[in-house]
Amino acid sequence: MTNLLIGLPLDGRVAVVTGASSGMGEATARRLAELGASVAVIARRQGKLAALAADITAAGGKAIPLSVDVTDRAAVLRAADQVADTLAPADLVFNNAGVQLISAIDELKVDDSQRQIDLNVTGVINVIAAFLPHLTAAAERGDAADLV
Repeated sequence: MTNLLIGLPLDGRVAVVTGASSGMGEATARRLAELGASVAVIARRQGKLAALAADITAAGGKAIPLSVDVTDRAAVLRAADQVADTLAPADLVFNNAGVQLISAIDELKVDDSQRQIDLNVTGVINVIAAFLPHLTAAAERGDAADLV
């Protein structure tokens, strides 16, 4: 069954997408903007983020690029403030930044394992901690608040 979306169901929402410079993050940011959300695209690769934000804007959407390493707690907190100051507090967070570095067990790369933990665990926690006040405020107002 196909669901037909009429209008812009996310109009007025402010979305944050981490890992937005490629893959699922980029595709999700584009789709959220198509559905009417203002989108803060977050990743480390500034050039790709700027191009994505320009594409979204050219298509009639609203996006801001924020070059942030989500493993840096202070940087993520600053990004949350920038989102609130530039767009509005976020009410939808797609916490997507991550990495998978594969190696055979007999070729274990401890530094790669630490990088995965830093990004896939600590980065996720940093994003939740930074944007939770935004989401909680939206929920307390009776508005939608989504953390994915």
